[in-house]
Amino acid sequence: MNNLKVVLLSLLACTVPISLIAAGQPNIVLILADDMGIDSVADFNDKLGLKTPNFDRLAAEGMSFMDAHSSSAVCTPTRYGLLTGRYNWRSRLKAGIVSAWERPLIAEDRLTLPEMVRQHGYATTMIGKWHLGFHWPKKGGGITEKLREIDFTGSIRGGPTDRGFDYWFGDDVPNWPPYAWRENDRLLGEITTTSKALGLKGVADGPAVADWKLEDVLPEYATRCSRYIREQAKTDKPFFLYFPMPSPHTPIAPNEEWKGKSGISDYGDFLLETDWAVGELMRALDETNQTNNTVLVFTTDNGTSPKAEFDELDAKGVHLTEHWRGNKADAYDGGHRVPFIVRWPGHVKPGSHSDEIISLVDIMATLADIVGHDLPANAAEDSFSLLPILNGKKIDTPLHEAVICHSVSGHFVVRRGKWKLLFCRGSGGWSHPREKVAEQQGLPPIQLYDLSSDPKESTNLYKQHPEIVDEYTNILRRYIENGRSTPGPVQANHDGVNHWKQLPWAKP
Repeated sequence: MNNLKVVLLSLLACTVPISLIAAGQPNIVLILADDMGIDSVADFNDKLGLKTPNFDRLAAEGMSFMDAHSSSAVCTPTRYGLLTGRYNWRSRLKAGIVSAWERPLIAEDRLTLPEMVRQHGYATTMIGKWHLGFHWPKKGGGITEKLREIDFTGSIRGGPTDRGFDYWFGDDVPNWPPYAWRENDRLLGEITTTSKALGLKGVADGPAVADWKLEDVLPEYATRCSRYIREQAKTDKPFFLYFPMPSPHTPIAPNEEWKGKSGISDYGDFLLETDWAVGELMRALDETNQTNNTVLVFTTDNGTSPKAEFDELDAKGVHLTEHWRGNKADAYDGGHRVPFIVRWPGHVKPGSHSDEIISLVDIMATLADIVGHDLPANAAEDSFSLLPILNGKKIDTPLHEAVICHSVSGHFVVRRGKWKLLFCRGSGGWSHPREKVAEQQGLPPIQLYDLSSDPKESTNLYKQHPEIVDEYTNILRRYIENGRSTPGPVQANHDGVNHWKQLPWAKP
């Protein structure tokens, strides 16, 4: 009998991943808020002027990375980087975002974060905003990118469940059509009207179900995330829950329960409701005794949008741009410096801070380390594991030689140590000066700032330090041409493209 047991166990080891045999794989909850810079967390900004108790609780119970950056200053490209561990500009998207009816941005054969953890026995669920493109079904068969040809009753492919998730409930972008819930590859409900006919404000006009309410989106997501966490507590299978929030992105639509709560504005109310939604997930973990066995990551896709009305908020004592210049879409730090908190009881020291310069692309290698996945050479080409830092180990050299960020118009940023090099004349985005204005003003095509003494990026030092400009330019060029910034064999960017028009070595 003992020999039979040995044989059976040996056969099991040959057919089941080792990570499934080993007990104790932690659950993973990844929360991605939308359009929310680092100054939106009260624990990081004593002049915020609002209370964010759940964000603050996470900071008190986990590690806060104070120099964390989204790979892009806008939505779609950051989501690409987060789910692939690869800088967004290596894809076909060199600027801007994926449009409402556009094809998928993540290639079908590219390893994604959910697919990676699924190989280690995880249930993978996404509840929230996708914004990475779909294959829309065409009336009469095939696929299309033209609204008038779309069959909204058909199977919508290329979305979350075709990129590693077992289950998805959500929508695409809160202010884009179609205004309807989606579950896996189907729209729920019948498209019978338009957003204009429903009187929806602050959104693009387009197809909608008859009962769509913008104010219901965030609470519906929070409720479903909480329910999922509670249901998973009844199983033995580890889970990965990805919650890409719709807030505080436009439309600024706080639920009735939250209207007036801030005493400031609808935006203030929506930010507080965002904090509440995060708290609902934490409460579900607490009440099901899963907190101690869950890695919880909270971050955001880019800086705060000017739709928050900064001047109005400043006048009322709420300061969302206190420490950094710029906002969403910009190459300035206000466009891409984001809150990044990791809580993992027993592994991460509560209330700890790290000044390591990191990127959201690092999430993939970090989770690969946690679940025990050996990343192949053609995956996560820009991702470095944060696990040693999370475990409290002293890091003698920076994880990244340099971190690369990107503005909405495709302008590059190279960050290394205290120096930051921008390949743009102005903000590279939406704040003053925009690129055309900066060109008319005769501003130079590059900017170099010492963030240690000039965090607001006010004094351009490129003339004083040409050696830094040359060094950082060469780093960026090498990263582009190698198809990666991590050690390993050279990889190809999309279509082999190795230059962008605003870079010094670009072809005319």
